[in-house]
Amino acid sequence: MNYKHAYHAGNFADVAKHILLLQLLAQFSAKGKPFYVLDAYGGRGLYSLASTETQKTQEANQGIIALEKHVQTHGLTHAPKAVHQYLNDLEFARNRYDEYVYPGSPWWIAHHGEHHSSEAALRAEAFEAIADEYDALNYQLYQLPIGIHHRDAFEGVPAVVPPKEKRGIILLDPPFEQEHKDFGRLVDLLASAHKKFATGTFVLWYPLKNSEATELFYKKMKRTGIKKQLICELNLYPNDVAVGLNGTGLFVINPPWQFDEAASQILQYLAPILHPANSPAMSLEEMAVVKWNVGE
Repeated sequence: MNYKHAYHAGNFADVAKHILLLQLLAQFSAKGKPFYVLDAYGGRGLYSLASTETQKTQEANQGIIALEKHVQTHGLTHAPKAVHQYLNDLEFARNRYDEYVYPGSPWWIAHHGEHHSSEAALRAEAFEAIADEYDALNYQLYQLPIGIHHRDAFEGVPAVVPPKEKRGIILLDPPFEQEHKDFGRLVDLLASAHKKFATGTFVLWYPLKNSEATELFYKKMKRTGIKKQLICELNLYPNDVAVGLNGTGLFVINPPWQFDEAASQILQYLAPILHPANSPAMSLEEMAVVKWNVGE
């Protein structure tokens, strides 16, 4: 996988990640109390599905484009509420920018704060360590209610937790250029940040393409002793099929009450829609996995 997210914008991993993120934001907002949200790997903020990068990979065809085609044919009758919200927010973004735009996580967070939560209820920030990506993020989202910082996640996350609101979501969406090494560093980061903000909800996106690296990550997270670790996976190819990305995962520490049930409904809805035609047949249970990562 190329580390630049522009090549992957709007793919099935983005669709699943952003709908699950909206579900988390909705549940936090429902409490009516102030909360903090940090996107520690902000990226560019906005991407174009007409760009050279996205046209080269065509990954959006099996992501947002596949979902929209399904909705055009079958409607949204059985779709979870978060899917409705996702498509409505995307339509808003296209009307605001252009018809080919696909927003990154900082935009979804900022838009939620601007339109689905009172201004005082959500305080949002985004970090981006790469200078060019930071410049683009700052330029594209400067009018939205989100603080943009040229900052590295490994330095920045421990420095900003716990937030003054005492409740919040810390989203980590790293590029995973070296899986074994990256997973190891992220376990250390999550463990140290959790010690400072034990009630915080930490959300890590990760690729499913190396089952050995993923299983080792799960085992290392068990050893941290952190309770309430939830695994949410969308598997579109079996592990033994060699493709760039077999699936997508979201690892959630301290998910809000009943988020596991909502996540299961979302992934079970998305799995048959996003399942590629060239992938072997898989059961719904194999494709949509939501389980607790508990100690042995």
